[in-house]
Amino acid sequence: MKPRRVLVVEPDGLLRALVAEWLEQGGLHAVFPSAGSCEASAQLGSIGAIVIDIPSPSHAERVLQTWRRAFPNADIIAASARFPSGACVDDAMAGRLAVAKVLAKPFSRRELFAALGVQGRDS
Repeated sequence: MKPRRVLVVEPDGLLRALVAEWLEQGGLHAVFPSAGSCEASAQLGSIGAIVIDIPSPSHAERVLQTWRRAFPNADIIAASARFPSGACVDDAMAGRLAVAKVLAKPFSRRELFAALGVQGRDS
């Protein structure tokens, strides 16, 4: 069975590479946006989930809406250094943004796998 494809929208190259490595360890396939453009990325085909950096929560809805239009069937995991952490806060923020999960940066491989519903080795 083909691994689930996860679109990683992250401007920081080191974090993008780390997330891609973790996804591969979890049996998923990381793909990246075409030149950062949502419209061009829509040509990537089937995407199961999107892990997307949200630099400013005040602009999150506009950013998320654009990606939702391009990939309407993908689960969206919003990640930001500006999100507070905590289970209750995470659930409330996810509900407010209408995303599957939120991750406060920095996040661990275990947190990423949990957000994606993946069982990882020694995660």
